[in-house]
Amino acid sequence: MTVTHDIDPQQEQLARRIENLRDSDPQFRATQPDPAVAEQVLRPGLHLSEAIATLMTGYAERPALGERARELVTDHDGRTVLRLLPRFDTVTYGELWSRTTSVAASWHHDPAHPVKSGDLVATLGFTSIDYTVLDLAIMILGGVAVPLQTSAPASQWTTILAEAEPNTLAVSIELIGTALESVLATPTVKQVVVFDYTPEVDEQRETFEAAGARLAGTGIAIETLDSVVTRGAELPAAPLYAPSAGDDPLALLIYTSGSTGAPKGAMHSENIVRRWWIREDVMAGTENLPMIGLNFMPMSHIMGRGTLTATLSTGGLGYFAASSDMSTLFEDMELIRPTALALVPRVCDMVFQRFQTEVDRRLAGGQAADAEAVAAQVKAEIRDNLFGGRVLAVMVGSAPLSEELGEFIESCFELHLTDGYGSTEAGMVFRDGIVQRPPVNDYKLVDVPELGYFSTDKPHPRGELLLKTDGMFLGYYKRPEVTAGVFDENGYYMTGDIVAELAPDNIQIIDRRNNVLKLSQGEFVAVATLEAEYANSPVVHQIYVYGSSERSYLLAVVVPTPEAVAAAKGDEAALKATLADSLQDIAKEIQLQSYEVPRDFIIEPQPFTQGNGLLTGIAKLARPNLKAHYGERLEQMYADIAEQQAAELRALHGVDPDKPALETVLKAAQALLGVSSAELASDAHFTDLGGDSLSALSFSDLLRDIFAVEVPVGVIVSAANDLGGVAKFIDEQRHSGGTRPTAETVHGAGHTEIRANDLTLDKFIDEATLHAAPSLPKAVGIPHTVLLTGSNGYLGHYLALEWLERLDKTDGKLIVIVRGKNAEAAYRRLEEAFDTGDTQLLAHFRSLAGKHLEVLAGDIGDPNLGLDADTWQHLADTVDVIVHPAAL
Repeated sequence: MTVTHDIDPQQEQLARRIENLRDSDPQFRATQPDPAVAEQVLRPGLHLSEAIATLMTGYAERPALGERARELVTDHDGRTVLRLLPRFDTVTYGELWSRTTSVAASWHHDPAHPVKSGDLVATLGFTSIDYTVLDLAIMILGGVAVPLQTSAPASQWTTILAEAEPNTLAVSIELIGTALESVLATPTVKQVVVFDYTPEVDEQRETFEAAGARLAGTGIAIETLDSVVTRGAELPAAPLYAPSAGDDPLALLIYTSGSTGAPKGAMHSENIVRRWWIREDVMAGTENLPMIGLNFMPMSHIMGRGTLTATLSTGGLGYFAASSDMSTLFEDMELIRPTALALVPRVCDMVFQRFQTEVDRRLAGGQAADAEAVAAQVKAEIRDNLFGGRVLAVMVGSAPLSEELGEFIESCFELHLTDGYGSTEAGMVFRDGIVQRPPVNDYKLVDVPELGYFSTDKPHPRGELLLKTDGMFLGYYKRPEVTAGVFDENGYYMTGDIVAELAPDNIQIIDRRNNVLKLSQGEFVAVATLEAEYANSPVVHQIYVYGSSERSYLLAVVVPTPEAVAAAKGDEAALKATLADSLQDIAKEIQLQSYEVPRDFIIEPQPFTQGNGLLTGIAKLARPNLKAHYGERLEQMYADIAEQQAAELRALHGVDPDKPALETVLKAAQALLGVSSAELASDAHFTDLGGDSLSALSFSDLLRDIFAVEVPVGVIVSAANDLGGVAKFIDEQRHSGGTRPTAETVHGAGHTEIRANDLTLDKFIDEATLHAAPSLPKAVGIPHTVLLTGSNGYLGHYLALEWLERLDKTDGKLIVIVRGKNAEAAYRRLEEAFDTGDTQLLAHFRSLAGKHLEVLAGDIGDPNLGLDADTWQHLADTVDVIVHPAAL
């Protein structure tokens, strides 16, 4: 991060901020890049492994990476879990290097499954210190890193592993259970290394042991990363890999998310990766500033990998987000106080929502009448408190950002927002529309006549952007024909982006060549494919799907069939409802994602024709003409939807918080996600409406502000909870009447210490029950009715089968409690635990379940197991034995 010498008010303010931090902030001073280390790294002829070693040893005493501190605690079920603490623990560059070289030594000397130069090693997990250790070890051994996308379906992992053929898969404990099918389907995988694993945590240990049992007898070894490190620490160091003179071997495969078709592995050579580590433009500078930042983007994305590398290559301090679902993002930011932010549009949107919610709350609460003053105050609090007051640079990438959101981010941080454009294949291309030379060597625009873009266009030339860069990928792994298709005859990479050249080296993206849009959250949408599917509707004559990379959802123009128009009898609202229902039906039938369904649309009574210029000569949609004809109205529709959402969110702060929660929860979801009222119902799931973990965090914040109740992200996105379940959770929390134990009731109001001897039975169980318990009759004889908890867990489902087999001999009954919105959903969740591919096991379970099993939808964390009074009393009257593995 380098400060330029242009003097303007913003730069002067930035210079004062830097000077104040240097004077007052010891961590800021201590993280300053060291010119002596930079000089060593810039020595000519240094290989990638040597550059990494130089950085690690040169900065050995500095903190390098940090993770949220955690402590082992016992939850309400008696199981050991991890609890986050409000601080970060760090490892130094020296400690990071020691673990890295230990892993390298262990793999290098492994007699059965060594990792040698050129070997492919796949990694699957959320970015972390352990992940970084593995990645560095692969690099210094000369291996080829294959980072897998954690968000991809397991079937995609299987496809990638089959193509890449790694001999080793490193996978986080969080994903090992899901990844096992892919491991077993890949003959080349001979060892699995599990990282981010804490054996004292019951669920993690059970998961690891279950994975070991599943792999037993397959010839696939499984061990923890800590075991690999311990073994390697006792072995001779592995030599740092140095390629032969003139050789530039493969070092990294990044599988693209794919705008169409299956993901493709973009090949990056050692020299390309080396350039990320040896950043001459930064290291040779004289005003380099400390890089302190939060890593929350995946290592399977070029931006996430680049952010971490930029930090370590300058002696910076990189922290990792505490939760893979981003639910702790703002909490983490507040703790680390970053100096640099690398954002994606979705996070920018979260910051804006946080701002808007707080402004609306203060105005609605009568705290102030001056909206501008409140807005300025909230921005200052976001800048100085939420982000720690020392952000010196902000960059956004991965997808275009809307102009309005960009202006907000700049005003909030009082900094210029750098907008970056690049790709997995070509690397960095331009910043703020200015072509970066280097790494770009040359570019050109080529005509796209089928879309109406020409280099002769006025006032600016337009066409597809073609590139040559220093960081250009080598091609797609094992896909020579696909590789050939993305380069022209002169070796220029064809980006597929349609741009306007505003001036030499000044580029603006305006379209995509292959009718594929990248929405603001990074999803690729093939609009032509969607149009073809929606055109199958019996009420749709023609449809034009419209989107923008600045928006997270689609709009459309729909020409209804004459029959649909006649059936509506002039009622436009009824016609629109019919069309919307049909689009939704098609989306469900072909399993489209929520972002592939137009949120709203214009009804066009006149068909698209060649005569009106909206169809081409071969009767295809004339996209430039359609955009010119409807674009202004569609952009206004975007603006109206945004304003309506903002108004609805403001109105929610005036809702009576004591009313039943369901109506308000539905309105909040509608306002936040922008879904139509037709999609809303109490049985709708937040994620089915287009929500993700990040928007769930915003939803949680919104519900907390409305109801003064903490609603965890896990409750919102849980498969067992629909919106009705979320509302039920809120109502129970608000109206529990204080009967559930709290820290205050157990340890006393205003406590500053907590003591184990406070945890007495009378704090958790009412006096009448405690008094009656000693005189209750004991269950005797062979149990006939057994209650089992945790039955869909690793241990629980085996116990369920065992008890079903025992009760089959006595014609008894097994009752299980499983989370679900009803008994049928709870049963499906239980059955999924047995549906592992073993058809005999599943058939055996179903046979026994049909005779002896009763499944109740409940939650052991709720009063009376989340059951109604009659069911609870029935259990109290009939159950002979309670088996409680959920407490383990």
